Amino acid sequence: MSKVEDPVTIVQETPSPLKPVGFTPTATGGKFGAASAIKSTPKKQQPYINKTQYSPQVNKNPRKIFAEYISKEDSDAGIKDSSMFRGVLRINPKNYQECFLDHPKGSSYPDVLVLGQDRNRAMQGDVVIVKLKPKEEWLVNYVEYVKWWGQNKTETRNLGKTDNNTNKSEKRCLRDEINDNGVGVDEVPEKCLITVGAIVRIDEKKHFRVAAGKLQLMPNAANPNVLFVATDSKVPRILIPKSEVDQEFFSRPKDFERFLYTAQILDWRAESIYADGRLIKLLGMSGEIETETEKILFEHQIDHSDFSDECIASLPLTTAEAWKIPDSEFNYRRDFRDDIVFTIDPKTARDLDDALHAKHIDDCDGKGTPGIEVGVHIADVSYFLKEGTELDKWASQRGNSTYLSQIVIPMLPRILCEQLCSLNSGVDRLAFSTVFKMNYEAELKDVWFGRTIIRSRVKLAYEHAQDFIENPEKDFTVEELPEISDGNTPSEIKEKTLMLHRIAQLLRQKREDSGALRIELPKLKFVMDEDKRPQGVSIYEVKDSNKLVEEFMLLANMEVAKKIATHFPDTALLRNHPPPKAKMIEDAVEQCKRIGFQLDGKSSAMISTSLRKYQGKSRLDMCIRQVISSLTIKPMQQAKYFCTHEEKLEFYHHYALNVDHYTHFTSPIRRYPDVIVHRQLAASLGYDEKSERKPEEIKNICIRCNDTKQASKEASEESAMLYFGVFIHSTGKMNCQAVVLGVMDLSFDVLIVDYGVVKRVYVDKMKREYVKQDEQLVLYWPADPNAENGNQEEFSTPIQMCSVVTVLLMPVKEVEVSAIILRPTLDQRKILKSTLKDMKSTGSTILE
Repeated sequence: MSKVEDPVTIVQETPSPLKPVGFTPTATGGKFGAASAIKSTPKKQQPYINKTQYSPQVNKNPRKIFAEYISKEDSDAGIKDSSMFRGVLRINPKNYQECFLDHPKGSSYPDVLVLGQDRNRAMQGDVVIVKLKPKEEWLVNYVEYVKWWGQNKTETRNLGKTDNNTNKSEKRCLRDEINDNGVGVDEVPEKCLITVGAIVRIDEKKHFRVAAGKLQLMPNAANPNVLFVATDSKVPRILIPKSEVDQEFFSRPKDFERFLYTAQILDWRAESIYADGRLIKLLGMSGEIETETEKILFEHQIDHSDFSDECIASLPLTTAEAWKIPDSEFNYRRDFRDDIVFTIDPKTARDLDDALHAKHIDDCDGKGTPGIEVGVHIADVSYFLKEGTELDKWASQRGNSTYLSQIVIPMLPRILCEQLCSLNSGVDRLAFSTVFKMNYEAELKDVWFGRTIIRSRVKLAYEHAQDFIENPEKDFTVEELPEISDGNTPSEIKEKTLMLHRIAQLLRQKREDSGALRIELPKLKFVMDEDKRPQGVSIYEVKDSNKLVEEFMLLANMEVAKKIATHFPDTALLRNHPPPKAKMIEDAVEQCKRIGFQLDGKSSAMISTSLRKYQGKSRLDMCIRQVISSLTIKPMQQAKYFCTHEEKLEFYHHYALNVDHYTHFTSPIRRYPDVIVHRQLAASLGYDEKSERKPEEIKNICIRCNDTKQASKEASEESAMLYFGVFIHSTGKMNCQAVVLGVMDLSFDVLIVDYGVVKRVYVDKMKREYVKQDEQLVLYWPADPNAENGNQEEFSTPIQMCSVVTVLLMPVKEVEVSAIILRPTLDQRKILKSTLKDMKSTGSTILE
C-alpha cells in the first residue's frame, strides 16, 4: 500500500473558491494510463489535511451503542468451548444491517447471520470472533420451517406480526414461535432456523478502512465535525473535523455536492454510530470517468504509481534496445526458433506471456507411434525478476496486474511486460516451456519441462484464429492477417492453428467426461472512442479460439503442479478450489426444480452435465443458461493459492477442474504466484538453487496474492459497471428484455439478457400482492385510455422467478442506472404469461 501524498500544485490556474485548482498525484501513487491528472482540493491551493494529532470529541459519560471487544484470552476460551467461532465477515451490499459468515459446523449449515448493531464496528472482509446467541433468538428459516410445521403439526400456525420472507427490517425469531404457537426450544430442528450471532472481537482488520464519498453538514451546527458519506453503503458514515474542510463549504454546501473525496477511518468508538476519520484528498467531480476510476483504485488500494528508480535499477539491463540474449543462454536452453511458434491473444493485448507450437512427430511414446508435439511457451520472467530485489518486492506487493475497462495497471514495468518479456513476433525471446507428446487421440505420452529460446512468427488475435476455425478451406492472404515473420505463410499458420484446435477439442472432451465444470458468467465488452469513452457494449462471447488457448494453459498448469509438488512437498505454491457450500447447493438444486429445470448438484460432473442440456444458441437457451448459472455460482467458493506445507493431499483438489494438482504457471507477466512457480520449477530442474523462503513466507505470499486478486476482480467489475453507466447516460433510456431472478414483497431482481447485468426493480409505490407460498408478486395496473386497443382496462400481471419482463433502463444521478417496469403492452403481457420452462416445453420462439 503506497503512502498517501499531500496535494501538490503543479499547474497554475485562476483561483476559484468553488473549483479544484491544480493537480496532484493520485491517492495510490501516480497518474494511471492516459487518464488526466486528478484535481486537488478547492481550498485555494493550500493543503486541507489537518496535520495535528487526531483527537475526537468525546462525551465524558457516553452511552454505549456497541459492546466493548473482549480480550484475546476470552475469545480463545470461547472458541475452545464452541460458544464462539472465527470467521470472515460478509456484509449484504443491499442492506448493511445484514452480515453473514460461514457456519462453524461446515457448509451443510446455512450461514450464520449477524444483524444491526451486533456487527459491532467490523467491516467487510474482517476476520472476526462471533459469539452465538441463545437458540431462542435464532431466526425462523421460513421455507424449511413451514415445511416442518406441515409435516409435524395439525393445528393452524399463528403467523404473528412478522415473517422473514420480506424486505422488512423486522425478523421473526424462534421466541416468536414459542410465544405464538407454543413450540419448544429443542423441538424445532436446526435446519429450520438461521443461527444468529454477535461480533465480540475483530481478530484481523482486513478492510483498508478507506472510502470515497461526499461531505454533508451535520444537523447541529455546533457539532465540531462534518459528515462524510461513503458511496459504498457497507462503510459507516465518518465524522471529519471541520478544520479539515474548506470554510466555504459551510456557507455554500450545495456548490460541493458533486465533489468526491477520499477519507480514512481512524477509530470507531463504542458510543458512536459514526466512525472518526480524516480527509485524504479531493478526487474531483463525481460522474467523471477519471474521478470514478480513481475512486475504484483507491477503495481497493490498487497501487498504480510509477515504478521507482530503485526498481528499474534492480533489473539486469539498462534499456530494452540495448539488451540482447547473452551467448551463455544459448549454451543450455533448448532452441525452438526453427519451429512455427505464435501467440493468440486479445487484439489490444501488449503483455504476451504465452505462445504455442504444434507439429507432427513420428514417435510420441518411444514405441514408434506417430503423434503430435505441442509446445506451451511462457515468458521467462524469472530470468529478469530476481528474488529479493526491489522490483521483486514491488511485484509481490501488487500481486497481479489489474484490468479495468480502459486501462491496465501492470504488475511489472513496461520495459518487461510489453517489451523484453512479451513474446512479440519477429524477435528472439527467452521462455520457460512445457512440451507435450501425445497421440492423435490426445492421450499424453511424454512431458518435457525446460528453459528455451523461441521466435514467435505472428501475433494472432482471437478473431484471426476463430476465422481459421470457421473457414478451414479458405485460402487466407497476408493482408487478412498481422505481419508474419521469417518467411512463413498464412497457410502454415492456419494449418498449425487447426491442428491445435483439434487437439484442444479432444482435451476438453476428456476433461468434461472426467467431471470438469465451467460456469460462464456474462462479461461486458466495450467499444471505445479515441477518448476512451464507451460507444457500444455487448456480452463478451467465449469462442473456440479462446477455448483452444485455455486447454493448453490448463494442461501446462496441471503438469507443472505435479512436478513442483513432488520436488517441494513443503513449499510448493499450488491453487485449490473447495467444493461448493453443501446447504447452498442443495437450495440451488431445489430452486432449479421449482422453476422447472432439473439440476444434479452431487458433483462437479453432475452439475456440468445438467448445464450442458441448455447449451443451445437460441435466445431462450441463453436466458435459461444465465438463470441457472446465476443460481449455481452462488454456492461456489473462491479458488485460492496455498502452500503445501502440512496440508493433506485432499486439500489440493480443484473442484471445478476436478483434478488433484493445479497451479498457475502460464501468466508470470501479470501474476506474481506464477513467478514463484517458475522459480520452483527452475529449482526442480536444477537450473537454480532452491529458494531460501520458508513455508511461512510462501503462505504469506499466497494470502497476499489471494487478497490482491480479489481486489483486482472487484475493481474490474466496478469499472465495467462504471462504463455501462456512462454508456446508458450517453444513449439515454433503453427498453430491455430481462429475466426475473428473485421476488420480494417490495421489489424483484432481474437479469438484463443482452448485457448480463443484474438490477433491482422497486415496486413499493405500486398496488401489489405478495404471495409467499408461490414466491409470486402480483402487480395491479390501472386503466389507461391512451394505451393500445385491447390494453386500456385495468389488469394484473404475475411476477415470479423465470418470468420474462421488459424493463426500462434509466440514467439517474451521475453514472448510476436504475431499472423500472412500465405498464406492459399486449405483446409483453403474452410473454409474461409464460415462464422460461413453459417456453422450453412448448418450443416457443416468442423471445427470438
